[in-house]
Amino acid sequence: MERINRNEYIALIGSLLGKGEAVVLTGHRRAGKSCLLEMLAAELSPKGNVIYIDMENPENADLTTFRELSERIKEALVEGHRNYVLIDEVQEVKEFEKALRFWVKQDGVDVVVTGSNAAMLSSDIASSFAGRYHRVHVSTLDYREFLIFYGLEDSDHTFSHYLRWGGLPFLYRIPLEDERTRTEYLGSIYDTIFVKDIVRRKNVRNVSLLDNLARFVADNSGKVFSANSIAKYMKGSSMAVSANTVAEYMDALCDTYMIDRVKRYDIKGKSVFEQQDKYYFEDLGLRNYLCRDKRSLDIEKVLEGAVYLKLKRSGYDVYVGQLNGKEIDFVARRGDEILYVQVALHVSSEETYGREFGNLKLIKDNYPKYVVTMDPNVGLIHDSGIVACSARQFLLKS
Repeated sequence: MERINRNEYIALIGSLLGKGEAVVLTGHRRAGKSCLLEMLAAELSPKGNVIYIDMENPENADLTTFRELSERIKEALVEGHRNYVLIDEVQEVKEFEKALRFWVKQDGVDVVVTGSNAAMLSSDIASSFAGRYHRVHVSTLDYREFLIFYGLEDSDHTFSHYLRWGGLPFLYRIPLEDERTRTEYLGSIYDTIFVKDIVRRKNVRNVSLLDNLARFVADNSGKVFSANSIAKYMKGSSMAVSANTVAEYMDALCDTYMIDRVKRYDIKGKSVFEQQDKYYFEDLGLRNYLCRDKRSLDIEKVLEGAVYLKLKRSGYDVYVGQLNGKEIDFVARRGDEILYVQVALHVSSEETYGREFGNLKLIKDNYPKYVVTMDPNVGLIHDSGIVACSARQFLLKS
């Protein structure tokens, strides 16, 4: 079956090899990590000995401990050659970090692993590597990749498909008109993440609450809320639950990489607030799947989610900005670089224009400021150095 290379990731991973550090590919299930690892194996084969271990293959069911994993690697090593150890879904091995910590220190050995749960990068595991690993987060397809995978030209119609179905790579093999099969596929991915990565791994008892919480976040993506506010909402819906339980379950959802927690940032004080966060799904299709029975596509929420994913994919740390009681949708920081971004479905009304542009005008530094909208003629707007651009244009920017 034909596979489409995601060359940017392959090049990035390749640049990290040979430095005495493990490369850890993270991301939620079916985001494309396994395919990347297989493509990497094919590229590295002419350069050395590739030891490929797929922990979801039943043949590897006996590899349950770090000792068994280490022994398998030792048996497959070829002396006098560069050895590339590639392990898919490494979190299936108990205390895997103990084996990797040893092998990453050996001369002539490179280690690349994938994982679908953030627990594999907990502070304890990170400290056990003593800083000798580099994380590469694998996102679902961005809009530019969506066009490549589907073989489509950029247009309003194509963009609407992206906003509806998101970027899970396998979906391109299912015709766009086959909505039933595409919806069933999204459901199967959600069920796998829900059952395998949360319920079983975290020993969740109140499964119904966890599911309702995921759907609540999907319906309220881009809104500010806290564990306390969710607990109050659940109580009003005849589902009494403590704020502590809500916080625990929210952590479990975020640990799967299915949902991202975005902190609020005080632009004036240059500090991060510890409460009242926003949440965005890492794939628009999964978010829309969870809202499918409740309402039609909520385009403004989805558009905001798409812009968030673009900023994250571009390597920015993303926050929700706060300044003098006003909200800036996104403050994006990458090294010394900062971007401010407002997202609005339209800015044609005087009220909306005043809010979106006015909030950005309150920021007195000289970092770039954007208003991203679906308005087709937004590029004609010039106001105080703020860059106004269409959503399609913004998402296709390199």
